Amino acid sequence: MEDYLPYKSKYSRFDRVILTLAFTLYPVGLLMTLFRVLTTHVHHSRKGRNHRLIGWLWVYTYILIMGLFILAFDLNNPEDVQLFWDSAWLYGVILLIPAIAFFILGSRADRKFSLLLHQYYHLVINRRIKEIDHIAVATKQSPNHVIRDLDFMITEHMLPFGRIQNGILDLEPEEYHEAYDDDYNEEYVDEYGDEAYEDDEYDESEDRGRGPRSMECPSCGARIIVYANDEKECDYCGNVISA
Repeated sequence: MEDYLPYKSKYSRFDRVILTLAFTLYPVGLLMTLFRVLTTHVHHSRKGRNHRLIGWLWVYTYILIMGLFILAFDLNNPEDVQLFWDSAWLYGVILLIPAIAFFILGSRADRKFSLLLHQYYHLVINRRIKEIDHIAVATKQSPNHVIRDLDFMITEHMLPFGRIQNGILDLEPEEYHEAYDDDYNEEYVDEYGDEAYEDDEYDESEDRGRGPRSMECPSCGARIIVYANDEKECDYCGNVISA
């Protein structure tokens, strides 16, 4: 983790669809952007992306207004040309400066979350702290934020596979964590249990099928950890995923 690159939130396929709609069908893209931000901004991992989505929305608004001005003004008329450039400067100050501010906020949010990820890793792996309340106090975060952030780290393979139960983070032993192996397969992860060794005819392939799986949400493209024969709601779009 010490050599881990600074975190930067990435656009999912669903985000790119929103940006495309904001540029081609502005009212629809505007509503989808606002909905996306309002429903996901509670996640630290999405704050940087959301700020950038709003920044691009301001940029697209400026481009749209300038396009309407080009259609409305007679660019062969010197007075209209002067009025067009005056309007371009005015709306540039009104719209583009806030856009730049949101891009800066996005970068700061990602840097802040990157430092928080390092704190989580140090507390969980190096100091062996597994109680959510203790991690929350150490990082000055709410327990709900800690749970969401740790679940994100597990989903993104920044921590060994595990789950949070009764306020305790239960991780698999490091030696069984395939995410750090070159031959890691995202489609399954072994789940080691006592019952597996009580059966003389134990089949490792069957045990793999019962383990947690890293699956891609068909709606927004986010990576979600889902346990076999279980369902989980996507944290980012609300789509229910079944393993």
